[in-house]
Amino acid sequence: MIEKTKKTSQNPSVSAARKGALELLHQIFRHPEDGTPLPVMLSRYGTSASLDGRDAALLSELVYGVLRRHAALDAALAGFLKKPDALSFQVRMLLRLGAYEILFMDGIPARATVNELVNLARRRFGQGLGGLVNGVLRAVDRAAEDLRGAIRGREEALSREELDAEGAATAGAPPPGGLIALPQWLVDMWASQYGEKEACRLAENTLAHPSPCWRANLSRAWGEMLVQHWLEKGYAPVGQGGFSAEGLDRNRPDAAKQQTLLETFEKQGNLTRQGASSQLVAEYLADWILADETLAKAPLWDACCGRGGKTTALLEKGVHVALASEPASFRLEELKAALLRLGLPWPQLQCAAAQQVDESFPLILLDVPCSGTGTIARNAELRLRLSPERLAEAVRTQADILCHAWEHLLPGGALFYVTCALNREENEAQIARFVELRSGDCRLVEQRSFLPLFPGQDALFLAILRKVS
Repeated sequence: MIEKTKKTSQNPSVSAARKGALELLHQIFRHPEDGTPLPVMLSRYGTSASLDGRDAALLSELVYGVLRRHAALDAALAGFLKKPDALSFQVRMLLRLGAYEILFMDGIPARATVNELVNLARRRFGQGLGGLVNGVLRAVDRAAEDLRGAIRGREEALSREELDAEGAATAGAPPPGGLIALPQWLVDMWASQYGEKEACRLAENTLAHPSPCWRANLSRAWGEMLVQHWLEKGYAPVGQGGFSAEGLDRNRPDAAKQQTLLETFEKQGNLTRQGASSQLVAEYLADWILADETLAKAPLWDACCGRGGKTTALLEKGVHVALASEPASFRLEELKAALLRLGLPWPQLQCAAAQQVDESFPLILLDVPCSGTGTIARNAELRLRLSPERLAEAVRTQADILCHAWEHLLPGGALFYVTCALNREENEAQIARFVELRSGDCRLVEQRSFLPLFPGQDALFLAILRKVS
């Protein structure tokens, strides 16, 4: 289903967002090996260009949108270009930007989009190419209804598990990576590992705009009241203390007021933004730990804590997180800010990779570095950065971390292995290899996948291992 993003009227500086989108997309498409996370790239550009909130939002929407939809955009543009391959990369990217705005964004008049991008083309490429951009984008605008219908038809076919390589309905065929801007090897892997029906569903999920999710800080008296308030307002429930904006009408009269309230309560430490699957994993782990009398009060080492979403969630639920380690200092700084905002007890913080920590614990959480194949909707740049080689490297890193952490797990303790990968090689197969390797002292308690609750949400995998005393 095509989602059109609501945007308000333009302002004189909006061209800065479009120029920024062109620059960042050029960098991502030309240098996919650059591992800089897209949110970091957007933040850096926004700061350097002094973008206001509206322009920053437009920049983000354009970059994410083109990354998610570039295959469909190329197909739409092909009918209006005699020799698309003869155009420079930047001209083709500029046309993608314009086509995305016209076909997928609402509230920005097509004429404004065309004028902005024609002016940008003339300044960068000369009058001739400016005329070409003008002609092509106006043609896209005239055919917009038919083009949206064609794209909608392909996506509906995908939801029916009936998409072939030409976009026609053919029963039983796995979805082609080219039409949905996914690497074909990844789609083929999903089809072989999960079946064609599930591969179609997973591919369709990557096209969605993830709705924001929050968890209430249930360690505070306000927590349960806040959850009840937003559920009454129409937010979708997530676990015991979370809620999502999925399905919420953002055009209703009180939408802006509710958003302001959310932001206020977040600043006050009563709420934290966290994806639905991540919330459910943390909730499941907390319940599992606290239900075991021998482990309920045991210290836990969060060995790959990142920005601390699961760290703070576990602390809110009463788990004794004693140490949180992370090699990236800026992520630890974000965790520090979250701990202060939420009023939680501070664990020891260590800026180090998991393999560099030598302390031993009865509980270890490994949210290991992974390919991120379960986060493609949210991390749209992974469409270009993923490769079989990157996946294989992630598998090797995970195995190293697993082995090191196991040596520092006390007898009788539990290790929790988590990935946001959506493939068996990093999940079930990784755990099977490890259990076989450590068959003398390792027992697999359980493993399960947390698949997206809502369109665009992440998928996560969890395995619980016990060290035999």
